[in-house]
Amino acid sequence: MNSAGQNSFLKSLFFGQIREDLVFPYPKMNDEVSESVRMIIDSIDKFGKDAIRSAEWDQNGAMPREVLTQLAELGMMGISVPEEFGGLGFSQSAYARIMQQVSSHDGALAVTLGAHQSIGYKALLLFGTEEQKRKFLPRLASGELVACYGLTEPGSGSDAASIQTKAVLSPDGRYYTVNGGKMWITNAGVATFMTLFAKTEVPELNENGEKKQKVTCFILELPAEGVTIGSGDHKMGIRSSWTNPIHFDSVKVPAENVIGGLGQGFKVAMGVLNHGRLGLAAGCVGSARTAVKASIEHANERVQFQKKIGEFEMIKEKIARMAVNTYAAESMVYMTTALIDRKDVDYSLESACAKVFTSEVLWEVTDENVQIWGGNGYMKEYPYERWLRDARINRIFEGTNEILRAFIALSGMQGPGQELAGLAEAIKHPLKGLGPVSDFAIRKVKQNIVGETITHSHPALKKMAALLEEYAVEFAGQVEMLLRRHGKKIHLRQLAQRRIADIAIDLYAMTCILSRVTRAIGDKGGVENCELEFAMADAFFTKANRRIRGNLKSISRNNADKAINLIAERLYAAGDYPFDVIKG
Repeated sequence: MNSAGQNSFLKSLFFGQIREDLVFPYPKMNDEVSESVRMIIDSIDKFGKDAIRSAEWDQNGAMPREVLTQLAELGMMGISVPEEFGGLGFSQSAYARIMQQVSSHDGALAVTLGAHQSIGYKALLLFGTEEQKRKFLPRLASGELVACYGLTEPGSGSDAASIQTKAVLSPDGRYYTVNGGKMWITNAGVATFMTLFAKTEVPELNENGEKKQKVTCFILELPAEGVTIGSGDHKMGIRSSWTNPIHFDSVKVPAENVIGGLGQGFKVAMGVLNHGRLGLAAGCVGSARTAVKASIEHANERVQFQKKIGEFEMIKEKIARMAVNTYAAESMVYMTTALIDRKDVDYSLESACAKVFTSEVLWEVTDENVQIWGGNGYMKEYPYERWLRDARINRIFEGTNEILRAFIALSGMQGPGQELAGLAEAIKHPLKGLGPVSDFAIRKVKQNIVGETITHSHPALKKMAALLEEYAVEFAGQVEMLLRRHGKKIHLRQLAQRRIADIAIDLYAMTCILSRVTRAIGDKGGVENCELEFAMADAFFTKANRRIRGNLKSISRNNADKAINLIAERLYAAGDYPFDVIKG
């Protein structure tokens, strides 16, 4: 653990420190795991060709229930479940690669499968007791049980702590009675197992001397008396996945079905989502790769003005940008899954960065694919408009990208903020605070005079590494400046948070690419064999450099924050867009 006390690459970066030990060398599956994953991927591709009917499912707004049975027969319902409980026992990296392949065939199917295991029974896998695991995991891995995740409510979306569903313990302590409702629950229409979150009383007292209400996580088997599944929701995209509201009317849940402890539901939910976001991010990579391939094929075939459209520079720029950003997204996903597989690091910010970046890359790629295909891209007889519709949800669920940007910024700034607060206290008591003051001073001197040094990247990537080194120190300086300026009110400065988060996302992407290309140079026997990888890195660093530079400048100056707030407030007061050329 580093001097800032952070066993996290990104949280250390907020202190201006680059934890090379966490990101070099770039992770690689061993041959045995790689071969097993390849066999699964081949099975998925065959299944996709024989059984997936995306256009028909989208048109009908439903996929056949037997699709889940077929997936179960392929072992796809328990990819990460330990072998002792009947699963494949794959790592997070292997799971992500498999989900990437599923998504390359059909987004709705990937969402269905992901809702089952990325989040549906993930709480059981991460926080369940051995008894709970023995009881449920074998049936979940076999597909006998299909899981869903019951967190979102009509009045509680991103604010998970505000849920209103309540669970009251019976006088004999044997069961909880649940009342309330959930909405937009993926797999609800077919689920027989639910990870359910509800408010419960806990022994702690509030300021009025009353027992506090905290969120608790439960296992609920379905169907159950008092549970009503509403009719399926009609959605813009992923139309064939099952999405329904659920209502609970005096539903009894055994007390032994509490997961993670009484009142620990928020911790459980965040742990699940930190994992689950990587399944989603991997799915985004799979869909993006499919769209890039479709764009390349059309650019190579479509002729206009006696030339293939791929020969025109504006099309070349689109194709190259789509590929570069997909490469960056892929690099982030598998770096982060490897951090999870290590089991000894904090990957919460990296997971959030990967989700935000990959979901936005997928949206851009599917949109540009429609553009490259032109009129055909807009027609329902082709799959491209469906890909665009399917892609849109990824920026919303498992944490909206706006909420995740705030999470990245505020969580990242928490460590430096605590250090500054501790430093202020130490200065009041110079003898007692000598240690903290000295540590802080030593680190600042090192950053200002020596800077951060990357030693593990290939010498051919020296300029890119130097840029990352420079920004690491400048980034930490801007974080410190914001904390000194706003103090505890930093949580109200969301435009500043967004800029900080976007810088962190770009720096993490740059790091992942730097590590990946370094590995490629070693694996392929030299720089001369990695011309394309080098070009990918160069292109991404060039664009990211401009974005970071712009965000750094906008943190303290050259921004329109006051004007933006004024405009929004005036529009809220008007209740409308107030301009009209007729009225003047």
